Amino acid sequence: MIGSSTRTPYPEGVARASRWRQIGVAGIVLGALLGAASCAAPAPVDPAPSASEPVCAVLLLALPDVVGGEERRSTTSQASRAWGDPAIVLRCGVTPLGPTVEGCVTIAAGDGTEVDWVVTEEQDRTAFVTYGQLPAVEVTIPRDYAGDQTIMTELSTAVAELPRDGDRECL
Repeated sequence: MIGSSTRTPYPEGVARASRWRQIGVAGIVLGALLGAASCAAPAPVDPAPSASEPVCAVLLLALPDVVGGEERRSTTSQASRAWGDPAIVLRCGVTPLGPTVEGCVTIAAGDGTEVDWVVTEEQDRTAFVTYGQLPAVEVTIPRDYAGDQTIMTELSTAVAELPRDGDRECL
């Protein structure tokens, strides 16, 4: 017969499509809620002045996913990484230090190379800034992790690959 069809009448087809759409939307909402519940909030990190240096991107790729037994988490700025809560934070592209009387330590990386760090004790954390690497890198470690010697060794392995700044080193 001309004009006859075996298709479902239009209103029922619309109703069926609408039900599938509702089920799909409910699934998406449920998935988003479950995903948000399982993720920690990004660690708030101020961007470093030279965070856009291309070598910072290379450094970030070389950093470990776990530092001091803490899992990596997201941050709020470019050229930075964080691990754990409270966050151990690394920022690439900070202003290089000039000559200083602050304490300077040499840390042997896992592969035997060495990285010089200027250490500053603060009330709730310890800050380490590379000395003699370009761009400079800053690592802040909350007091909660005091005494964990593995953190700086694990990070120094990747940082050691940054270009040297002439012959500047700890004395």
